[in-house]
Amino acid sequence: MAGGPDNIPRWATLVVLAALGTAVTATTNPGIVTRITQKGLDYACQQGVAVLQKELEKMEIPSFSGSFKIKYLGKGEYSFYSIAVRGVQLPSSQIRLLPNEGLALSVTNANVKISGKWKARKNFIKTKGNFDLNVEGISISAGLKLSCDPTSGHATVTCSSCSNHIDSVSVHVSGSSLGWLIQLFHKKIEKSLRDTVNSKICKVVTSSVSSKLEPYFQTLPVTAKIDNVAGIDYSLLAPPTATAETLDGQLKGEFFSLAHRSPPPFAPPALAFPTDHDRMVYLGISDYFFNTAGLVYQQAGVLNLTLKDDMIPKESKFRLTTKSLGIFIPQVAKMFPNMKVELLIWASSPPYLTVSPAGLALTPTLEAQAFAVLPNSSLAPLFLLDTSTNVSVEVGIRSDRLVGELSLDKLLLKLKHSDVGPFSVELLQTIMNQVVPSVVLPKVNERLQKGFPLPLPTHIQLLNLLLQSHQDFLLFGADVHYS
Repeated sequence: MAGGPDNIPRWATLVVLAALGTAVTATTNPGIVTRITQKGLDYACQQGVAVLQKELEKMEIPSFSGSFKIKYLGKGEYSFYSIAVRGVQLPSSQIRLLPNEGLALSVTNANVKISGKWKARKNFIKTKGNFDLNVEGISISAGLKLSCDPTSGHATVTCSSCSNHIDSVSVHVSGSSLGWLIQLFHKKIEKSLRDTVNSKICKVVTSSVSSKLEPYFQTLPVTAKIDNVAGIDYSLLAPPTATAETLDGQLKGEFFSLAHRSPPPFAPPALAFPTDHDRMVYLGISDYFFNTAGLVYQQAGVLNLTLKDDMIPKESKFRLTTKSLGIFIPQVAKMFPNMKVELLIWASSPPYLTVSPAGLALTPTLEAQAFAVLPNSSLAPLFLLDTSTNVSVEVGIRSDRLVGELSLDKLLLKLKHSDVGPFSVELLQTIMNQVVPSVVLPKVNERLQKGFPLPLPTHIQLLNLLLQSHQDFLLFGADVHYS
């Protein structure tokens, strides 16, 4: 895990949970709200400290030398070299929330085992051997400052403070009958090694934050391209803010047009986030997020579908032909005998989603234009229908994507314009209530099942998912696992 790409996912636990926690006090309401609980921070601590342990094991302890003076024997010289850390134990650690400040990492009762070689010389007398050093009762305190780049919306993290303390250091020398010489001035050696280790610990902590946490912060998506039409803005709206119990946050949470970005004509609602703490992370997605999607795709003119006869199931008695239409609109068959019919269905205005404790409801405004396909393949307009219906929406999370599925209530048709004379839409309405759910809706749901990416970095899995609908937003709760 230490020192390479595989090392990043563990640090990612701390990164993701911390980065998702951003302030909820900006003047602009967020489209997406996040919350990290203490349970989430505890899991982050386990993963992050496991990486810190590996980094501490890579500490480089420099060789050192000195002189000694013994009564009657005079002066001599000693040297400690080939020093290496053999093991690090961090048995007790915690990440605490510092309200309005950030996070505090604390490690207590840690110990480090070091070994190496020594040699000493007094005139023509030379001796050498091995040594073992136990550094015990190490405590580390570090502050993590979470912020965001106001230009890019990227999350940032720095180690704002670090201190450490060592309770005791003991050295044991071996390998020579003259090892007692070293023991005579072991206090001096222990102090030298204590000072060296003491100076290294916070350097490792600070380096780990800047070389692993901060680069991984940059992998959190600020924007995500969905297709050739739209992208999602996941940028942070404000620097991080911690409360006494949670790390709360806000993301812009807005779809935008890749061709021409402009602000939506409506604003995100204020979200009354519940005080749940059973899961590690919570994600509140407001109806604003979904409605900006409807706005962008409708304005781009892509919320349409041309229904042709070859799309109708073969076993269906109804065909998209002038002959079939002529059964309840006789003038169609007379004016355009034995021709194919195409039905262009489109959203005439942006679909609007409402979220409430009762669930999700979509109220699309649709129009349907029927054409006869002439022998030269040109299209002759037949009639234009206004189509209204209520749509129920099911939303869920699959892997790292937000997915959806629609189900329709009864379609209601109204004749808006006719090029073939007046006619009753009742029979046509009955046919459309068979065709649209069986032909049109599956194609829409196929696209919705592909989903939209959530603002998560790689190597993350969401477990124990919880979904609740509240006024103006959906609440997802989950536990986190890094693979």
